[in-house]
Amino acid sequence: MLCVRTACGRQIPDDALFCPYCGKKQTSTPRRTGKKGRAPNGSGTVIKRGNTYTIIYRHVVHGRLVSRTKGGFATQREARAYLPTLAAPSSQASQVYTLSKLWEMLQNTRKWQEISPQKRGHYATAYKRLEELHDRDVAGIRFFEMQDIVEDLPGAFYPKRDAKTVLQKLFDLAVINEIVPPAKAQLVGYLELPSKPLTAQDARTPEEMRLIWEDWNSGHPIAGYALIMAYAGLRTGELTAIDKSAVDLSARRIVGGIKTSAGRNREIPIASAILPVLEALLPFARYGLCQYSLDGFYSEFAQMVQRTGIRQLRPYCQRHTCYTRLLEVQPEIPRAVVNSIIGHSNGALGDTYGHISLQTKLEAIDSMHMT
Repeated sequence: MLCVRTACGRQIPDDALFCPYCGKKQTSTPRRTGKKGRAPNGSGTVIKRGNTYTIIYRHVVHGRLVSRTKGGFATQREARAYLPTLAAPSSQASQVYTLSKLWEMLQNTRKWQEISPQKRGHYATAYKRLEELHDRDVAGIRFFEMQDIVEDLPGAFYPKRDAKTVLQKLFDLAVINEIVPPAKAQLVGYLELPSKPLTAQDARTPEEMRLIWEDWNSGHPIAGYALIMAYAGLRTGELTAIDKSAVDLSARRIVGGIKTSAGRNREIPIASAILPVLEALLPFARYGLCQYSLDGFYSEFAQMVQRTGIRQLRPYCQRHTCYTRLLEVQPEIPRAVVNSIIGHSNGALGDTYGHISLQTKLEAIDSMHMT
């Protein structure tokens, strides 16, 4: 064969690796690809740091990218040999923790043993009623699922309160063991128990309402929704369920509602104070009248409470604020008018308020002293 070097071109033996005349190599060596120390995708990476080697392994846990590292290996081969151990699915970070598994863990804690046997019995009953969630990964349980299950539980306030307490204990335990972020456990605290009788102390004070107005004027949409609930007497579920097509800004009314026959499809007056708020927020409505999902709403509401320094009352207190302020202007406003605005049941009226005009309700709602 001829030398591959054009300038040489001499006849050389067919099996020669180098030309004996010019020294040119006659065959090429396959070029290495990829970066030094990098394993195939999904198997981790080994890098050199100083005189030792470090493993970097990334994987997804509960929808989040988690990075785990281990260093101090003398050679790259030693580091590669350890990679399967670091990536093993038996590590706590990648385990699936169901509600039933957390329940077992809870019963082995010191705090659980300090609870009276009678109270532990109540909690055990409440846990059984949460059977729908027992086999669910705690990290994947959504707020609205817990809310719906708690609301559908038999009994009045106390059985539902016990179920909420059990969920709070289980999610707090999940936070302590770094299974879910703290924000997940905080959401449990916002589960609503509307059957509990509220008092005037559960309504926002004029000073608190002023701070919410300031938060709205500072550009925070969640404050606007809190104002709408307080001036229109809306439940959180109504805010996210009533379609924006049911809002008539020119007539200052909303037709809709949930819960009792008195609350469903009632004519809700729009106070003149919040008319500009509704006008500003309606174009962004994605979930009923709200731009936030239920999870997003409660998360934003918690941030508003912290930002403004108002009391940490659940969002339902905004609705109760409307009811309380309307009662304050009694006897000018008859109780039937108050109930028609809020959507409270009234057996004497057969749960219907069709005879009460919108104008009467608008005058009542505009007479409230919120700030």
